[in-house]
Amino acid sequence: MDFGFPVPDEFLSYLKKEGIERLYSLQLDGIKILSRGESLLLATPTSSGKTVVAYFGILRAWKKGLRSLYVVPLRALAEEKFEELKFFEELGLKIGISTGDYDRPSNYLKSYDVIISTSEKVDSLLRNNPSVFDNLGFIVFDEIHNILDESRGSTLEIVISKIRHLVEGAQFIAMSATVKNVKDIAFWLNSREVTSDFRPVPLRKFVITPDSIVDEDGMLVSDVKSFEDFVTDSLDDSGQTLIFVRSRKSAESTAEKMSRYVEGRISQRERGEMGEIKNESESPGYEKLIPVLKRGVGYHHAGMLSEQRRLVERLFRERKIKVIVATTTLAAGLNLPARTVVIKDVYRYDGFGSSLIPNLEVQQMLGRAGRVKYDRIGNGYIYSSKIRLQEVFSTYVNGELESISSRINEGKIRMHVLGLISSGMSKDFTSLTKFFSTTLAHHEGLQLDEWITNSLEFLRENDMIRGEGSFKPTPFGRKVSELYIDPLTGVILRNTVSLENVDDILLGISSTPDMPSLYVSESESFPYIPPSHLPFRPEPEQMKVALILGDWIDELPEDAIVEKYHIWPADLRNRVEIANWLSHSLYEISRTLNLGRTELRVLNYRISNGIQQDLIPLVFLPNVGRVRARRLKMSGFDLQKIANSAPRDLERIQGFGERISESIVKEAKKLVERDVTHGL
Repeated sequence: MDFGFPVPDEFLSYLKKEGIERLYSLQLDGIKILSRGESLLLATPTSSGKTVVAYFGILRAWKKGLRSLYVVPLRALAEEKFEELKFFEELGLKIGISTGDYDRPSNYLKSYDVIISTSEKVDSLLRNNPSVFDNLGFIVFDEIHNILDESRGSTLEIVISKIRHLVEGAQFIAMSATVKNVKDIAFWLNSREVTSDFRPVPLRKFVITPDSIVDEDGMLVSDVKSFEDFVTDSLDDSGQTLIFVRSRKSAESTAEKMSRYVEGRISQRERGEMGEIKNESESPGYEKLIPVLKRGVGYHHAGMLSEQRRLVERLFRERKIKVIVATTTLAAGLNLPARTVVIKDVYRYDGFGSSLIPNLEVQQMLGRAGRVKYDRIGNGYIYSSKIRLQEVFSTYVNGELESISSRINEGKIRMHVLGLISSGMSKDFTSLTKFFSTTLAHHEGLQLDEWITNSLEFLRENDMIRGEGSFKPTPFGRKVSELYIDPLTGVILRNTVSLENVDDILLGISSTPDMPSLYVSESESFPYIPPSHLPFRPEPEQMKVALILGDWIDELPEDAIVEKYHIWPADLRNRVEIANWLSHSLYEISRTLNLGRTELRVLNYRISNGIQQDLIPLVFLPNVGRVRARRLKMSGFDLQKIANSAPRDLERIQGFGERISESIVKEAKKLVERDVTHGL
């Protein structure tokens, strides 16, 4: 393959390994721009080969002795990309991933040639240890349209601005399948742009009603007997289908209904393979999922546990299930193409009524249609009532995408102002305004000066920074920045430090802006009324989270909590994970304030593991969580007794096999010798 410019031998090896004999024009155009050392905005459809261009940039930087950073929007995408990039290690590169705790030591990352991370983690590293990115030469910003995301978009925007500000001359590629205002974004990024409508597997779009299918030219294609029969017919000749619905409940109910139709399309061999799937976990949710999977259908939504979502994804990639019914979370970049995509719901409740979802989201979903190795064409269907057919048609078939625009607001500026001062990147108002002038928000003409001024006032009033003309972080402000929490969260946690009652402390943690609240129905009531002396006023939605955390540390089983509070399994896990971090932050703030309350560290262990205090020493053991720890305790075992026991003594307890018992006894001896649980 003749490029006409220098190309690393390793890149040619990669192309050969992947069986790529020629590149598309858009790939050649992008690679040529990167080969000149320029940055690139690559806006081309899903499956058009954008990652090949990014990999060229990574290998080019490596050959020049420079390192690369790969930024993705979600932790699941980072893990997927890490697995995908492992082949680079065969070429001699060291690949690392960083998505964990925000204040975890990070010097180890300096040894990697490529670091894969989320924008939040990158921002934290830039605050706490920017030297991690020494010798950085190339950055990949994947799914750059996520700047539009209300919760995460502002952080991605700030990270792009910080890297361009800190790493002089660093080359990057920003990629997306859905960018309308390409020239505006390219101008902001000071990059060249490559755009194309080319797809290796062409996409046909249709609108489907309860009784007919209309193509993108408005012509009637065929009649429809029923939605279920239509989906089942889409599976002919080894087809697979993704169905997008508006809610978690709808994903599960639609999947259950579809499974009765799809079951007849499962071969005897596939039926035997799926019959081997068993629920060996005590986690809630499998009892509903597994019967549906065995009939060839899966569902996928944010209320499921991550391991359940990964199971569905794996079975679909292995083509063992034919249909996935999902909420829009599946369209957020995961590599799960299907021959057919059906968007069953394009209306969403917006707090006031039902409104059409953004066209950008719809095109992201439709972009999953067409499997490169299996299909000659991809089919995308948008479901509509007959009454709204014209509105749906004009919005999604002929309509324009929404422009990418900034999601920075005053609350988000406050967090980043503290981060800039704490890291030493900015020391006065002038340098702060100079930095924010590099953001998309400033490029769009937003007046940021007032927000910066208000943020400085808030940080001074709450003893996070000092100074008038020149600013310095206080120890408290620096700690809040290192912990990567909202400054308002820091204030609430500081006010919570002195509280004695565990229920009150859990309320404090649950009342922070970093803790997502949970919906409270009219039928729900709370037995716990917060005392009037508390330095915060929790809302019912926050009280619900606090009660859930209370039951969690009292060892109520996961399925019982899920049922009691009418929540999803992932809602519990998510709140526990965040509470774990916030309780860690609470303890760290207490140390910064020279209080160092050991009981807060104990509470952190309890939240992390979902246990009462007496089990803390036991959860230091390998393969011992809240359930096994309680079984050990009820059988009369503490850490000392386990260390003095033989493995066979543990094997009598439910859930303790030979191998697990051996590792537990071995580790118990080490822990007792080191006295690692002293004081807990």
